[in-house]
Amino acid sequence: MSERVFRFILGASLIFLLYLQADALVYVYIGVLLFEGVTNWRVPLLVSRLRYGADFRMQDVLSPGCNRISFDAERMLRLIVAVLLIATFVLLPEQTWFFPWFIGFMLFMAGMTNICPMVMGLRWMGFR
Repeated sequence: MSERVFRFILGASLIFLLYLQADALVYVYIGVLLFEGVTNWRVPLLVSRLRYGADFRMQDVLSPGCNRISFDAERMLRLIVAVLLIATFVLLPEQTWFFPWFIGFMLFMAGMTNICPMVMGLRWMGFR
């Protein structure tokens, strides 16, 4: 499973959970994102290792470049999305009701087009 497919699944599932108003499942969603961001046990990497074997490395798939910061951009994306969802969905839900929807649609579109402005910006800043 590629990061593109996983972004598509993340966006579609967040939109679906927001549409159903399943707050408890959105909290689980945020917890999964935090777990992936903190531990770097990403679902696409685990699925790819199960599919292709234990010797599969995600760096073979990712684009090489100048990396000043030895921290994955995808991992930082998950942490940023989790923090933004906590700030907007948990702390200020009445004032910022549109922001979780915006995050969901942006992840959905990033999965469809393989163009994620957040990851592009993080890679430009030096994340690998």
